[in-house]
Amino acid sequence: MNRGGSKSGRAPVVPLLARVRAPQLAREAAASAEKTLRDSVLQHLQAMCSTRLGSVPIRPDYGLPDVSEMVHSFPDAIDALARALTHTIEKYEPRLLDVVVRHVPSDTVDLVVRFEVTARIADLQHSPVRFETRIDSSRRVQVE
Repeated sequence: MNRGGSKSGRAPVVPLLARVRAPQLAREAAASAEKTLRDSVLQHLQAMCSTRLGSVPIRPDYGLPDVSEMVHSFPDAIDALARALTHTIEKYEPRLLDVVVRHVPSDTVDLVVRFEVTARIADLQHSPVRFETRIDSSRRVQVE
């Protein structure tokens, strides 16, 4: 049995007697597991969003379309990009439930498209999460 934590995002096993004597240990272990899981989801979203649609031969629908190919169809491209982002997350990140992708209009003239992704993490008693996705004019995608 793994007592030091797990890569699955589950809380490390803290012996019962230790939890009774020091309940703070159990709370710290659970908080650590939650952070690990959230970081893992974030890393996977970053990888998905940085992958060009069609570039993975065994999963042609994995990733996002190339923004430079969509530039001529703006502002309709924003909805298409939001749909693609939603589809990719729902299909390839099963740890997220009730995914909602919303375009966040920019107040500046910088050539950046922003989306807010809200969802619930399945393994954490459906704990809510929020990520911001930004795509800039150089086609660089950032997820935070």
